[in-house]
Amino acid sequence: MTFNDAEVRFLARQPRGHLATLGPNGTPQVKPLGFTYNLALGTIDITGFNMSGSAKYRNVQANPDVAFVVDEVTEASMDGAHFLEIRGIAETAVGSHDPQGHLASEIIRIHPRRIVSFNVDPDHPGFAARDVTQW
Repeated sequence: MTFNDAEVRFLARQPRGHLATLGPNGTPQVKPLGFTYNLALGTIDITGFNMSGSAKYRNVQANPDVAFVVDEVTEASMDGAHFLEIRGIAETAVGSHDPQGHLASEIIRIHPRRIVSFNVDPDHPGFAARDVTQW
């Protein structure tokens, strides 16, 4: 399993994250977007309306190194700050994530290489980081 139980619960309750990519000329781009955790593959799958025509899709094709952050603030203190940062290798793929037919079939799939978190696991508050070697 790529993510531990606390991380899976955290991802499941968040509606969106922020994907950071690099354009062909090295210019960074960050976009908020929806995502799903793909339990079977241990990946983060990102969908969109015009995915194959988007800059983020082209950026991943030019440079697959990405970072994806999911965060929330539950109170105005450090105890209320929570985030999960997933650094990894992205690929463009075809998925079947939209039964209503509103989203494009093209997706961005992130294979985690490093996971950094803060206050995600209530049993172990604070920072945690680890490398992910499977793929």
